[in-house]
Amino acid sequence: MASSLVGDLSAAPSMTGSLTEGLGPAAPPMQLMHVLECTVDIKETDAKGTFSHVPKERLGYKLRGGIDKQVTINVTQVTNNVQAEPDDPQSSYTGGLYIERCFGILLAPGRSVKHSDMQLLEMVSGSSGGSGCSVCALWNAGESALAAFNVASGDGAPAYMSLALDLVIRGIRDPLRLVIETPVKVYPPAERFWYYSKRPLVQQFYINLRESVDSLGQLQYEVASVETSGELDRSRLNLPLSLSSLLPSPLSAAPAPPSPSEPDSDGDEPLLSGTGEVSKDCGVDVLENWAQVLRNWIGPRPRALSQLVRVGVPEALRGEVWLRLAGVDQNDKLMETYRTLISKDCPFEAVIQRDIARTFPAHDFFREAGGLGQDSLLRMARAYAVYDVEVGYCQGLSFLAATLLLHMPEEQAFCLLVRLMYGYGLRELYKDGFEALYMRLHQLDRLMEEQLNDLRAHFQELGVEPHMFASQWFLTVFTARFPLPLVYHILDVFLLQGMDTLFQVSLALLSRARKDLLQHDFEGVLKYFRVTLPKKCRAEEASRQIVKLACSIKVKRLQKYQLEYEKFIKESAEKEKINVELERLKVINTQLQQEKDVFESQLKQTRSNLEETQRESVHYAAVARDYREICARLDKQLHQMQDCVNSCVSCSVKLAQKDNKEELEPKGEEKESSSDTEARLKQRVRDLELELAQVKLAHVQAQCSNQELSHQLNAALSEMQAAMNQKQSVTPWLVRTLGSIMEAAQNRPSFQTYLPNLNQEQQSPSLHRQGSFSNTQGQSHANLDRRVSEPYSPDVVRRKKDLNAKRHSMLVESNLSKEAKDLNRRSHDVTIVKNLSMG
Repeated sequence: MASSLVGDLSAAPSMTGSLTEGLGPAAPPMQLMHVLECTVDIKETDAKGTFSHVPKERLGYKLRGGIDKQVTINVTQVTNNVQAEPDDPQSSYTGGLYIERCFGILLAPGRSVKHSDMQLLEMVSGSSGGSGCSVCALWNAGESALAAFNVASGDGAPAYMSLALDLVIRGIRDPLRLVIETPVKVYPPAERFWYYSKRPLVQQFYINLRESVDSLGQLQYEVASVETSGELDRSRLNLPLSLSSLLPSPLSAAPAPPSPSEPDSDGDEPLLSGTGEVSKDCGVDVLENWAQVLRNWIGPRPRALSQLVRVGVPEALRGEVWLRLAGVDQNDKLMETYRTLISKDCPFEAVIQRDIARTFPAHDFFREAGGLGQDSLLRMARAYAVYDVEVGYCQGLSFLAATLLLHMPEEQAFCLLVRLMYGYGLRELYKDGFEALYMRLHQLDRLMEEQLNDLRAHFQELGVEPHMFASQWFLTVFTARFPLPLVYHILDVFLLQGMDTLFQVSLALLSRARKDLLQHDFEGVLKYFRVTLPKKCRAEEASRQIVKLACSIKVKRLQKYQLEYEKFIKESAEKEKINVELERLKVINTQLQQEKDVFESQLKQTRSNLEETQRESVHYAAVARDYREICARLDKQLHQMQDCVNSCVSCSVKLAQKDNKEELEPKGEEKESSSDTEARLKQRVRDLELELAQVKLAHVQAQCSNQELSHQLNAALSEMQAAMNQKQSVTPWLVRTLGSIMEAAQNRPSFQTYLPNLNQEQQSPSLHRQGSFSNTQGQSHANLDRRVSEPYSPDVVRRKKDLNAKRHSMLVESNLSKEAKDLNRRSHDVTIVKNLSMG
């Protein structure tokens, strides 16, 4: 449905006041008609914390309740005659609107909302100055005034949304409010949309200004009316034959109060709807012809009826003839339905009451507020809005209803209006986002290409499109702009032959104005259609000539053009669906690519960890294997040492010598009992075992250190070998040093070297050690000879064992100290090799 939204002084009473302070001493001269285009873009927060586009379809937005949103409105001027702010506005101003400032965005659920009920959104950013402005605001879902948008559709959610923006324009005293009404459907917050379009909402506003002179004689401007036709469908911009966007143009004007003193002025003011007087005088021969036709009109239409209607139905007979042409002269059931409908509540009550005063303001029957004409029109508009739920109320219907009320009672006018809407196809023009209107305008463009090719080429060059002048003609059947004599005559023919009349009259008007239109620019063409053309049709003779010319025009190939349009729409819909699917696949592909990159990085990291783990496993396995070998070797050595201690004769001899020496010394020791001796021997054995375990542990540690140094040495040798291969020459002394280090590593003594050799001990009676074991050979043989011949007592045996254990302990300590010195020397050699390789 189309909507007509008017912004005037009352649109923003709280924003007036001192807004005129910066206008200067006098307003610059400007044109009286301008076109502003508003683009609305709504985004909502997503799971990532960013804003993504709200799905937008042809019938409105698809909102998710309870989610914060961001609303952006861009305003641009369609006319191309606005410069940036000049240094001297009076000398270089070009006549376009200069937007000095823009206020925040207002929002409210529903349509036709009072200005005081709209909620001001939190402003995020804004820019203005020149021919356009841009405002971005945050829509907080938690606002109580906007809680209706958090309820899913079907549960009391609003079917429409109203947005408003106030502009301060240089040279205009009061702020200009632009109101945008668009359908919405609210879904739960978790709803997902797989197929949707991201196109913004585009709506054009036609600003009509009026000049005035203040008390000081300075030129001032004020907004006479703001007209809009609803959303502009940019998907029509690529129609064949350069038929760009086929849009509905303004449905009605919001004219200033009529001036009784100059009703037919030829100034720049547009002609008020309802202007013109229709003479009721009629010739006798015409009345006789009509009387004969009406008498014979019982069933089908008489043959002579078509010719008489094309000439014009007499004013006195129009009411009856219109009812009979439409076939609703005896529809009592629909009349009874009308009486029921006027008692029901209408959801469009506020809009209807606002628009009633703007319908036919120049006609006395509708001029008085609360008069018979306005009351009848109010009841009729309310009844049709309740009767036709799908279309509801559109302001364009009020002009057609007012024309019918001038010729018949409101019950019959309602029946005829229903017939015109349903039987003559006018209702289809208002349905489904004006889809049928787009098709009709496409047909008109193709007819202009056939019959008025030069005028169509001129329009294309200027950027004038059929929707800018013809959409209002089709939606209101020429009742909104043109004088009543022409309106009545057009309705005569329309009721006779139907939709073809709209094309014929449009081509006739364009043909008559062809020479004038070819001489005008863009602004001149629009002004001509708005002001000049209706005024040239005020005379009844001009009306007859236009209708006569229209009836002579042959309208052919409409079916072909309709199929052409439907084919284009189908292809466009398929392309749009493909584009939406392509965008969805691109998003999925991007997500999959990101997941693939993440998985690849994880796989790479896992492989790296696996390799590191394998290396550590190999290292630990080698260390464990070495430890097992060392433990086995130490255990074997332990058993050997125990056997040596038990079977060592030399050790027994030395112990005996020491015991004899101690016996020679005077002591007063008492002999201990055999039990105490046995306990001491057991304790001594335990101490020896503990010392042996400590020796084994120290040996294991020494072996580990030796192995680690061997690994370091091998790594250093590998690095040196690589360096030698790169430099291809190595100094001889470095080679000799490395060779000596490798030879020393290969010939290093093992732990076996330090173990006592049993065969040698049996052959040699003495052990070459320092300390108490380095006695002279003569003394050893003397003691041996003396001790062998003497029997051994238990105490002597114990002493021998103790001395033998001490001897082996000292031997192990000496071996360990030598091995530690060897390890330190090798570590020093490795450090030297590393320093040489780094040098």
